[in-house]
Amino acid sequence: MKLNFFIFICIAVLAACSPMNLALQGEDWEGHDMLAVSGRTGILVNQKLAFGEYQTLDVRRSWTKGPNGYSGIGFGNYGTGEYLNIIGREYIDRKQTIRFDLSDGADLGSSVFCVSKFQASNLLIGDDRGLLSVGIDLLELKNGNSSSLFFAQIYTPAAAEPWQLILNNDRVQRQPRDCAGTISRSNGDYYTIFPVSSVLGKNGQALQMPFGAMGLEIRDATGRPLAAVNLSDKGQVYLAQGLDREERFLMANICTALLLQEVIG
Repeated sequence: MKLNFFIFICIAVLAACSPMNLALQGEDWEGHDMLAVSGRTGILVNQKLAFGEYQTLDVRRSWTKGPNGYSGIGFGNYGTGEYLNIIGREYIDRKQTIRFDLSDGADLGSSVFCVSKFQASNLLIGDDRGLLSVGIDLLELKNGNSSSLFFAQIYTPAAAEPWQLILNNDRVQRQPRDCAGTISRSNGDYYTIFPVSSVLGKNGQALQMPFGAMGLEIRDATGRPLAAVNLSDKGQVYLAQGLDREERFLMANICTALLLQEVIG
C-alpha cells in the first residue's frame, strides 16, 4: 500500500511538470535542437507528422505493397533469391503494420515499413540471421522468447540496403537502464536505443520516473547520443549538434517510426 501511494505521488509530481521534457544527460546534448511534433493524433488516415524540416508524405496502415517495388519487410538483397519477406499475412490482417514516406522538404526522401507486437521467433530463420545479427545478440533474442517487439526497415537514399530497427518493448519498461533496441546494417554499422526515464522538473532539475520510460535515446556504436524522442503527449524530437545531413535524416526516420509505434494495432 505504501509503495502504491509513493508511485501515485511521483506520477502526480511529474504530471504537474507539464509539458514534460526529457532530461537528457551529458555534454553531448549541449546546444541540441528540440523540435515539437505536430500531427500526432493517433489516427492514421491522412495523418501528417511533422517536426523541424521533416514531414511524412504518406502513412498507410496494413499495407500489402509498398512504393518503389518494395513488398514490405524482409532481408537479403532485394530483387534476388536471397530476399525473404518475414512479415506474414497474420500481421497485416491484425492491422499491426504501417508504412510511411518521410521528406526533408528538399531532395531527401525515404520509405519505412513497420510492424508492432512482432514475435522474436520470426527473426530467427534457420542459421542465417543476416542483417539482424547485431540486434539478436545485443537484445538476447536467440531463444525467440519475446512477443513485444517493434520492427522496422528504413530505406534511405544514402544506403544501398535498408537499416533494420528492432525495439524490445518489454525491456523498455522492465529494464530502463539497459539497451532496448538496435538499428543496424549487414556491414557492421549500428546504433543502439536506450530508454529515457528522467524528465525535467519546473526548476530544471532532473526527476526520475518511478518505473518505465517516457522516451528513447539513440546512440552510435561508441555510445555517443545522436537523437532522442519524447513519446508523451504530442511528442518531441531531440537532435544533437554536429550530425551531417544524411545521418540527421536517418535519425529523423528512426524518431518518426518510434513516434508512430503506439498507433499501430
